[in-house]
Amino acid sequence: MTYQPKRHPDNSNLHLHYESTFRERSVLTRHAPFITEYLEGIHETTQLALRAHRQVFAVRFDLHFPDDDSVPASDNTVISKFVDSLTFRIQSARERSRRLNGTAHQTDVRWCWAREVGREGRPHYHFVLLLNKDAYHTVGRYDSARENTYSRIHAAWAGALRIPIDDVNGLVHIPENAEYHLSQDDPAEMDQYFVRVSYLCKTATKVYGNRCRVFGCSRG
Repeated sequence: MTYQPKRHPDNSNLHLHYESTFRERSVLTRHAPFITEYLEGIHETTQLALRAHRQVFAVRFDLHFPDDDSVPASDNTVISKFVDSLTFRIQSARERSRRLNGTAHQTDVRWCWAREVGREGRPHYHFVLLLNKDAYHTVGRYDSARENTYSRIHAAWAGALRIPIDDVNGLVHIPENAEYHLSQDDPAEMDQYFVRVSYLCKTATKVYGNRCRVFGCSRG
């Protein structure tokens, strides 16, 4: 039987998960082992979103740095700025809608992210955004002339990188089938979602010991 360590070899505070499910949800087994604490963070963040909103819109996307060294990527300052900017943009849009239509739905903004380092040694982020489905049900079209969630993500990443918004093209990647409509009444959709986002919790390509946080979730 293959030896399976219980703790991460580079960070003994983290526990490893080898099973095909976590809290009765399937995980992306080909990327095992996973980090238990990260799985727990995504599970809890999702449950908090579902307690606040009857249905939740979730979208998974990736954030990349420019190929040159024009933007420091050695700490978590950029992802913190991105989160603050995206949250502000979403909440401001909802407030504008509320002023125009007093019955417009509001939303909490919840999220999880994972920092990974690719083969070329450059970091990137995987991100999951969770919103009230009554307020947002899609990320929107990338070529839309109207402001939407897609354009807000782009603008927030450009602002965090401190580069012109046109230069952020190609640095935000939304993969196919990245959107989910979650509810406690649809376990199949919940399971598909958790399989997808469990990818953020894999041990591979995560680097410890450089004073950078590797994983983060919204609080409360």
